[in-house]
Amino acid sequence: MRNCILYLSLIFLILNSSCESEPNFVIRDDGGHLVMFSFLTADSVFSVHLSRSVGHSSVDDFERIYDGFIAVYKNDARIDTFHYSYRDLWQQRPQIKINTHDKFMIKAYDERDNMIYGETLIPEIVPIIRLDTMLVTAVNNEGIVQRSLECKVVFLDPPDEDNYYQLVVEELNYDNDGNILMRQFVNFIKDDPLFYIRDQEGSLLGGIDFLGTFSDYLINKDENYQLKIRIPEYYILQTDPGQHRILYFYLLNLTKDYFDYIRSRVVAEYNYDLPIVDPIKIHSNISEGRGLIGGISIAKDSLIFDKSNLDL
Repeated sequence: MRNCILYLSLIFLILNSSCESEPNFVIRDDGGHLVMFSFLTADSVFSVHLSRSVGHSSVDDFERIYDGFIAVYKNDARIDTFHYSYRDLWQQRPQIKINTHDKFMIKAYDERDNMIYGETLIPEIVPIIRLDTMLVTAVNNEGIVQRSLECKVVFLDPPDEDNYYQLVVEELNYDNDGNILMRQFVNFIKDDPLFYIRDQEGSLLGGIDFLGTFSDYLINKDENYQLKIRIPEYYILQTDPGQHRILYFYLLNLTKDYFDYIRSRVVAEYNYDLPIVDPIKIHSNISEGRGLIGGISIAKDSLIFDKSNLDL
């Protein structure tokens, strides 16, 4: 369940789907707080979730809002108001356009006249300049020789500001007619020093996986950066006859709030297995409530495999 929770926002952003049985907006506290989530992504559909938190002992994941109301502000002007349908896990508003550098504020109300709000700025898209690849062989910790595809994701970090990223790799298999047969996230090997947990050096979190998030604290902004990862061999072996494979590389430019939310959520999930550690507060930028309004932009590149380059 925890892997689904942590990746749901990525699935929502990239695949425009959700997993109602295991939502990533499950927040357990003393209950009764308004909860709002919206992951605002450049050139994507506006979506928002509104609910109420439940207590730790509740058998429910959240409490639905039956008479909610949403007001949306873009660049300091109110552009939309609507009643929130309790039937929907996410309410979508296709008419709201989301562009880079737009400033959004969302206010939410319930039938008790409680109001919460949050705001974010949509970051610029940081393009992937190229993907450099090479087959490599290495010995793992168990002494087993393994082959993998070394990938260098090349991009230019924007100057004059701190930037926060997430790299996501997705495998997609399809047939000769273009029908999707399988898609899954790739569990790639994070070799690059940017993935090192700078803020947690020497702590119990030395081996934790922060889902491909990183900041630009080591990047020389005057030159292209080559982000190094390895794709395990089983993701790039030959497909069955009549099948084809593509690996999609998504470079997400995140607002600081969304970056902090992902990492605090990972730590909180990790601590479920460490009962001696105090509970971790999940980051929120919602005033008077819980949840997150995050800004994201996505750059995409791909590797297309055919029979000639799958013959390893």
